[in-house]
Amino acid sequence: MTNANAPSKLRIVSLGGVDEIGKNMTVFEYEDDIVVIDCGSIFPKEDLLGVDLVIPDVTYLVEKKKNVRGYLFTHGHEDHIGATPYILRQVPAPLYGTKLTLALVDIKLKEHRLGNIPMRVVQPRDEIQLGKFTAKFIHVSHSIAGACAIALTCPAGTVVITGDFKVDYTPIDGHVTDLATFAELGEKGVLAMLCESTNVERPGHTMSEMKIGSTFEKMFR
Repeated sequence: MTNANAPSKLRIVSLGGVDEIGKNMTVFEYEDDIVVIDCGSIFPKEDLLGVDLVIPDVTYLVEKKKNVRGYLFTHGHEDHIGATPYILRQVPAPLYGTKLTLALVDIKLKEHRLGNIPMRVVQPRDEIQLGKFTAKFIHVSHSIAGACAIALTCPAGTVVITGDFKVDYTPIDGHVTDLATFAELGEKGVLAMLCESTNVERPGHTMSEMKIGSTFEKMFR
């Protein structure tokens, strides 16, 4: 017998970024609410002559664009924001991200003469409500400032999307990955974690960017 009070299922649809480096874009759908995380592009391979840029196929979103509550960005690299102006023409919705990330997105929108797109700057640990979803931004260390993981919660549970990250205890900007918030989420219970895995097959760990500072000083003196 079906429980009428049971929460609906959360649907996660990857439009890019799985089994490839680039074109990151993931759709989260709960009932009639859709939230999209990242809108990345990828440079074409050698066999795609005449193609300048490859973006995700957003047919799924176009068919449900009235349900899209917003786009959330983990950081400002091209493989996470590069397709934004092309996709917004088809599926417009508000944009959310840190100050630097949205500044980089805004440059792209101006290049494409796209205006009147609502943008909201968020800070790490900010929570925003998007329909039945609550999104919490979590600071992570990366090779670009303003990078965040996102904890996306709906009645079905919480999904953690790490974005690109590294555990760097001596980052250049002094802001380490917010492991405390990750621990709190783990204690509460997480339905799923979508974890960035570029070069995960390589043994060892990534050195801190602080260590290369002396090398740059020698090169530029």
